[in-house]
Parts: sequence; C-alpha cells; structure tokens
Amino acid sequence: MAANAIQIAPDPAAWTTATFKSPADYTVTLSDADRRQLLVTMRDIECQGRLTPPTQLTNSDFPLGALGERLKRAFEQVRSGYGFVVISGLPREGLTFDQFAAIVWGVNTFFGFPLSQNAKGELLSDVVDATAVEATPRMYRSALELGLHTDPTAMLCLACWNAAKSGGESVLASGVTVHNEIARRAPQLLEALYRGFHYHRLGEEGAHQEPVTPYRIPVFAVRNGKVSVRSARAGYVAGHHEMHIPISDQEIEAIDRFDEICREPGNSITFQLEPGDLVVVNNYAVMHARKAFEDHAEPERKRRLLRIWLDARNLRDVPAEFNQMGTQNGIPYQEGRSCSYDFQKLFREVDPKLLGFRQQQRARAIRSNGPA
Repeated sequence: MAANAIQIAPDPAAWTTATFKSPADYTVTLSDADRRQLLVTMRDIECQGRLTPPTQLTNSDFPLGALGERLKRAFEQVRSGYGFVVISGLPREGLTFDQFAAIVWGVNTFFGFPLSQNAKGELLSDVVDATAVEATPRMYRSALELGLHTDPTAMLCLACWNAAKSGGESVLASGVTVHNEIARRAPQLLEALYRGFHYHRLGEEGAHQEPVTPYRIPVFAVRNGKVSVRSARAGYVAGHHEMHIPISDQEIEAIDRFDEICREPGNSITFQLEPGDLVVVNNYAVMHARKAFEDHAEPERKRRLLRIWLDARNLRDVPAEFNQMGTQNGIPYQEGRSCSYDFQKLFREVDPKLLGFRQQQRARAIRSNGPA
C-alpha cells in the first residue's frame, strides 16, 4: 500500500509527551466513596464464598453505581481517546492479595472480557521476578528491562500490589505517533511495515498449527482511516530465523527507524505504578515497556503486579492477521503446551543487527559471557 495513498484521520491516540500537562490528564483518581463501594462489593462476594477464583466473577457481580459509570467513561478513553488510562487509589491497605485480586478483576469487567494469556489458559497472571525459582523465556517474569512492544491481545491491564525497591517504571508510547512520524520522515519505509513479518508462536501453537505464523503480521495496519500497531521484534526475528526467510536490508532499515522513533524522549511517557494503581492499555494503539528494577529482599515486599488481557467488541478495526494464534485473539489454552522458545539460543545464533537495541545488548552479553 503506497504511503501517499493512505488517508489518516485525526486520532487522539496520536499523542506525544507534550500532549499531557500532568498525569492528571490520563488518570482517574478514586475517591473515598469509590473505595468504600469497591470494598462493600468485595465483602459481599466474599460472604457468598465466591472470592476465589476471581476469574469466575462477571460484571453483574459489581454493581458499582456512579463508579461504574466513571469506569465506562474510562473505557471510552481507552477505546477512542488516548488509548490508555491509569486508575489510581484502589483499596489495598489491610486487604489480602486475593481480596485485592477480586477488586482488580471487577474493575476490569467494565473494560472488556478476558483472554487467555498462555497455553495454560491463565486469565489472571502474576507479574513477578521468578528467575530464581524457574527457567522461563517470558521476560515479563524477570527483572530485566523490556523494550516497547505490543502483546497478542486487544487490551492489557497491569495492577500493582507491590512496587519494586527501585526501578520498574512503566513506559508507554503511541504506535499511531510512530507511524505518522515515519510517514513524515521516511514514507518509503512504510511498505515493509505494512507487509509485516512472520511471528514465532514460541511453542504455544495448537496441535494442527505451524510453529511460525504462515502469514505475515503487519507492524502497521490502516482501517477506516485509523492506524493500528502490532510489534514484538524478538518474535518476528525468531519466526524468520525458524523459517530461513531473510529479513531484507530495507526491512531492517524500516524496523530500526521504528525503534529509533520509539526511543525518542518526546514520544513516550514514564510513570511508576504505586500499590493500588492500575493501567489499561489499548494494545492496538499504544505500546508498553518496563524499566529494569531492583527488588526488595523480603518476599512479602517483592514487586508484584497482576496482569489481565482483555478484548471488547468494536474496540478497533484491525486485520485478522493481528491474531498471532490464528482465528483467536490472545493465546488459547493448549493442553500440555507451554512457552518453550529458547531466546538465549536465538541471541547466540542470529545477526545482532536483526535485534532491537536492548536485545542487541543481551546478545552481546550472551556471546561474551555465556547464557545469563
């Protein structure tokens, strides 16, 4: 698709750092009355013996009155506004983790319906540094820095139970802004990004699916004048490596320009999720990242977040190819399967120029010092 043939409609999701005068522009701060309503609702559910698992609860279990209306408006901000919202001040003090998880789940029922996040069928995931107790290729379960990317979902929620001792800040950037900047500075590179790449399914493919998507997933897609984004550089480098399909010099130039614009200071916002805060992100419009962190020594104080993947009807018009696992969004349950891809091996074997900035650093470290 020729860049000069695309008509891009104005989109509030095409924001930069300067768009926001303060965090209040994208934050919904709960009042004492809001917190009381959430606590009363949670206690009622607990008295009914239905607190766990919270994934069995539905929106009808959370008659939140005026707060419910505020959450519906917050969803509209995610769907057709900036593409994200921070909700600050959920009840946290004096609660158990299970009670907090039920409240987080209830708030998210106002944004959409849950998606499975892995082949185990998890709907509610713990985001912790698990590297001391398990070998996992899932980088979100480490203390490492994560570069800007999107997940194979429509919306992402992260809710904070404990913050890290230091670091761990969240970073967001508008994929729509990155697209528009490439169109302005180097429109000849858009064709490669509209064409996209083959993604590795990381061992979580279905019984009759290929390990790599047989179709290309666009980095950018334009539907009804709206730009959407789907990008996880390590995923498609792994896919092309597996299929022995070279990534061309023009494609490398395009994805390098993509990464350069993402990293420009004026194109992202950084904030710390404090205990009781959550962020909901439109994964089709906004990319997310995380800074590296140092954790507390005490187990009960270690950084711990809850993650939920969501979808909603009419969220954004995106191509079917955005569904990395085939016809379904998210990662459907697959009995006996788990994420098993060896990224350490990938980083040892591929040309570093194919990897993003942070991944190049990790690849050099692996080649110098052996697997981390």
